[in-house]
Amino acid sequence: MNYAVFPRAQWKTLGTPNPAIDKVDLDAAFLAQIKAFNDQISMGDVREIYVPLVKYIMLRYRQYLRDRDERQFFLDEASVASPFVIGIAGSVAVGKTTTAQLLQYLLQQVYGKENVNLTTTDGFLRSNADLAAAGLSQRKGFPESYDMPALLRFLDAIKDGAAQVSAPVYSHDISDVLAGETETFKRPKIFIIEGINTLQASPSSPVYLADYFDFSIYLDAETDLIEHWYLDRFVALLKKTAQANDPENYFYQWTKMPLEEALNRAKEVFEEINLPNLNHYILPTRERADLILHKTVGHIIDQVWLRKF
Repeated sequence: MNYAVFPRAQWKTLGTPNPAIDKVDLDAAFLAQIKAFNDQISMGDVREIYVPLVKYIMLRYRQYLRDRDERQFFLDEASVASPFVIGIAGSVAVGKTTTAQLLQYLLQQVYGKENVNLTTTDGFLRSNADLAAAGLSQRKGFPESYDMPALLRFLDAIKDGAAQVSAPVYSHDISDVLAGETETFKRPKIFIIEGINTLQASPSSPVYLADYFDFSIYLDAETDLIEHWYLDRFVALLKKTAQANDPENYFYQWTKMPLEEALNRAKEVFEEINLPNLNHYILPTRERADLILHKTVGHIIDQVWLRKF
């Protein structure tokens, strides 16, 4: 196996003292704000897993800047600020959003809020209407459900150092892309992109999204745990939607049936859509990652796998 495996107890000891990150002000209340809905994370995770991880990313970022400057010197090119791109991959419900948002916050404490941006590949999903017209509604999240040419163009512009780049926006409330809405990024120092497909190749292109990454992370867990987290999040979303009583919310339709029936349908969705997508398209990309965060019961990260070469 091309990874050095670090148990949590060993990983937390790595990295030299660094006041910029060791003394970051992050309490449990703020941590609850930045974590994804119904996810779990603790201050222990921050100190024992994410602080050493940020120190390692800082090391890789310094190396990246040196390599970039040396290449431009060799080519006798003017210096162009090209962001250091971090890709985060893994199954649905495994905690990618929490990891991405926490890393963004911690890195912003070092490099400045405006210098660390984050987006998700969800915005590059084809609209529900487009998927329905193509007969792909039951393949949402699979490689063919993304506008991969647009996503590749977006990452190409990011890495090319474009002064301003825009990405489409996805709403989980309506489970669809928001027509005409975009988010704009103005050449940050570090750019984080997360999604289930970030380590995949395009069905119509030999180029991998990961070809644009300077560092990549995969969140891993046993399949039965992922299913449990998926269903647990589903039930929590139903309760939240019922309280809001919002007919526009995607989950509103599920609140109008008995909980047991809704849960059975959610299990069918996981088994017929999410599980095949995981087994055939997401999990096979795991070994492309530079680092793997392995989770166990309670979303606890028990091991960190770091690529050797």
